[in-house]
Amino acid sequence: FELIKKTLDYSVNSWNPRFMDKLYAGTNPIGVISEMLIAVLNGNSHVYHVSPVFTLMEIQVTKAVGELLNMGENSGGLLCPGGSASNLLAMFTARNKLFPSITKTGYLPRPYPGAEYGPLKIFTSISSHYSIDKAAQVMGLGTNSIIKVPTDSCGRMRVDRLGKQNKIKVKKESVDRGETPFFVNATAGTTVLGAFDPIRAIATVAKQFNCWLHVDGSWGGSVVFSNSAVKTTNWLDGSGLADTFTLNPHKLLGVPLQCSMLLTPHKAHALFAQANSLAADYLFHGNPYDLGAGTIGCGRRPDAVKMFLAWTFYGRQGFGNRVDRALGSAADLTTMVRNRKDRGFILVKDPSPFLQVCFWYIPNHLSNHMLHLRLREIGEFLVDHAPLDSLPHFFRIVINSPT
Repeated sequence: FELIKKTLDYSVNSWNPRFMDKLYAGTNPIGVISEMLIAVLNGNSHVYHVSPVFTLMEIQVTKAVGELLNMGENSGGLLCPGGSASNLLAMFTARNKLFPSITKTGYLPRPYPGAEYGPLKIFTSISSHYSIDKAAQVMGLGTNSIIKVPTDSCGRMRVDRLGKQNKIKVKKESVDRGETPFFVNATAGTTVLGAFDPIRAIATVAKQFNCWLHVDGSWGGSVVFSNSAVKTTNWLDGSGLADTFTLNPHKLLGVPLQCSMLLTPHKAHALFAQANSLAADYLFHGNPYDLGAGTIGCGRRPDAVKMFLAWTFYGRQGFGNRVDRALGSAADLTTMVRNRKDRGFILVKDPSPFLQVCFWYIPNHLSNHMLHLRLREIGEFLVDHAPLDSLPHFFRIVINSPT
């Protein structure tokens, strides 16, 4: 008990309403109870016969979220240990589905004799999460295989720079070089500004080049639970066109870490199991409910239970209220910063695109010349925080529902 007390005393308390960092917040009582249930049963959701209830919960909750994203009645998915793992599984599945020979022969693009594909290329915005780069490394493609597409003034991917023939022709030029574009990542809620890429427009370009469309909605995907946000914004317009979609309930919905979903409209078991499974017949016996067959790993924590219990208790409206309260808090903070411009506070974007309120603080003794010089040096690229000797200071406050 003394060790536990010291651990609590010296740890960060994410339950505190002043915790405003890293795109997540404290859990809720249902989350604590669900973690206790998982710990008591010590369930493993890799095969059905050791975790039948947990498995069915995962199937039902991923199908329900997929339907909210307009993925249709065949939607479903898998739970992964974090958003980065979900993005990796999405890219892994896309490659195996589009180029199944790689699963046996390895990655052998042209000019290798008989190769059916050129060097594989990934397209994502310059503001996307670093997990896309990490996934390319893990899969042996390397970060040079990633083409970073510019963003507009709000941080959204510029679709006109992605593939239209009469403009920059990023994708067409890639094809002309003998490369094979195969994976396009759209971000629903970027890390710094909270920008939402135009999914529907990106989907049109992706399909022209027979690319897999993935949406990294780790942060912003949870807005689908807010009826008002869905009706008044186009943030998730076109989500049903995605081949895969990452959504992390642990970031905004009060579900405890970790809880990340990879969703698809393509009959989840058929897609993931057929693309990724191996003939491990000592473990998998053809049961369509053996969810572990479609993943990269083996043992699986039943994280879907946390989402299932929370949704059962709070309902969609309860989740939506959390999102709406966070959006209201972000709007209030934006107004506060806007009204203090004479005190050296300047918003990066007004209004703030989502739940991140980004602003500079410029001490009063700095001249306008120094301000313009410094802002030009910072440019469009924003960091989480700047060194204390770097003026002006950049701040990013993440608004979550209990904040």
